[in-house]
Amino acid sequence: SRPLEDSPLRNKPAVVIGASTGMFGAVWAQAETRKVLGAIGARVIDRELPVPTAHEQFHESGKLLDEEIEAELVISLDALRDAVDARAARALG
Repeated sequence: SRPLEDSPLRNKPAVVIGASTGMFGAVWAQAETRKVLGAIGARVIDRELPVPTAHEQFHESGKLLDEEIEAELVISLDALRDAVDARAARALG
């Protein structure tokens, strides 16, 4: 992370998603992770996705059981992809 100019995450998009076995879905950990990523120069997407009781959220096949969480995950990943595409377009353009 130091020097900041040489940070491998500098100006790179990032999204923070947290999961925990508790009811809060790693909300505090997500907040701290966002701070750290921002401090080392990443462009953190302004979205939150806590996944509470993670041990109960997945089918044995790995699919999310909660459609609302799955929809939020898709939105978060779409936002990340869009940010990556925009960064690539700026680099080319």
